[in-house]
Amino acid sequence: MTEKKVVTREGVVADLRRLADLAEKSGDRVSAVRALKLAWRIEHVCPINPVPPSIDRIIEVCETIDPLVRRFIPEDAASVSSAVAGLRQCRLELAEAERENATLH
Repeated sequence: MTEKKVVTREGVVADLRRLADLAEKSGDRVSAVRALKLAWRIEHVCPINPVPPSIDRIIEVCETIDPLVRRFIPEDAASVSSAVAGLRQCRLELAEAERENATLH
């Protein structure tokens, strides 16, 4: 059985700051600023205990950070792609279950 890493607000901010540092070291200031802006927004604008996002929103966020991960943390790129594929499959299964449930009533 594989061990799953719990995603926390602090962990996401730390990962974004790490991406910014890696981008800065490689000379990509635009990506560094984007990552830092996202981290700042999470820390200062986003609610501390938000309503869980929809699966569609999670997929959108993963697709947004995928190019950054591929460029600056290539060893983690496969896990991000795998997570997105798994989320899309879950979304399809959820939609199918909703259709079946609607036809039962």
